[in-house]
Amino acid sequence: GVPGTPVIIPSTPPPSTIITPIVNRPATYTLQPGEHPYCIARRFNVDPQELLTLNNLSSGDIYYPNLTLRIPQTGNTFPGERALRSHPDTYTVSNSQDTIYRIACYYGDVDPANIAAANNLVAPYTLQVGQTLTIP
Repeated sequence: GVPGTPVIIPSTPPPSTIITPIVNRPATYTLQPGEHPYCIARRFNVDPQELLTLNNLSSGDIYYPNLTLRIPQTGNTFPGERALRSHPDTYTVSNSQDTIYRIACYYGDVDPANIAAANNLVAPYTLQVGQTLTIP
């Protein structure tokens, strides 16, 4: 360039260098009643074996609520179909053990927060037997 000529620097990178994350994965996730690691792998689209290995767990382990899992950030995705049941759908609460977390796992790739939002539920998300929920 000519001395004294200003250099123009683009404010955004060229399109080929913009990386858009596929899914927002938290670094950790704490299991809620009715959840298990395989469900969390579906929800966050991560490889379930990688999730177990990262957390020093095996598929035969018993999982308890409040277990905090580290979520893999490698980008390796869930093998196969993440949805276990098609949705949008409606779900009728059938027993007192049902929670938005258990129902989310029943569908596979549904986020419990989205179930809560679709049904105007607020924490602690108390469900009643016979209640019909909209599953987004």
